[in-house]
Amino acid sequence: MKPFMTKEAQFELRLKPLWFGLAYALLLVVAILSLTPAVVNIGGSDKLGHFLAYATLSMIFSVIIRQRISLLWILLSLILFGILMEYLQGLSGYRYADPKDALANSIGVIFGLLFHFSPLRVFLLKVDAYLHRLWLLLR
Repeated sequence: MKPFMTKEAQFELRLKPLWFGLAYALLLVVAILSLTPAVVNIGGSDKLGHFLAYATLSMIFSVIIRQRISLLWILLSLILFGILMEYLQGLSGYRYADPKDALANSIGVIFGLLFHFSPLRVFLLKVDAYLHRLWLLLR
């Protein structure tokens, strides 16, 4: 890597469509699980599940983006997505909207964004490089 490159420029995924595809697939899974009738009632509070789902979503998106300014868009988009899912649950007739779930979602989003600053990004870059080399060998 060239010494004059910024940190954002040094972080370049080669399989970016794969990583974004996985992130959007997870987003779709969360939407489907949010809007279908609950299959299993685990009893008690489901807030931990909400927190973990949205922390995972924001973690994935935050480690694959290149520029830190995009963190604000991830923050706003995922918080609004969580609020929208709760609102749509209230309209469904078989689920109900819970402001505490929306709060758990939002706290999860904020927590997950912290992974942008973690070594997980470096690990992802190494996995990406390995998979890219493997892809080139298998072609």
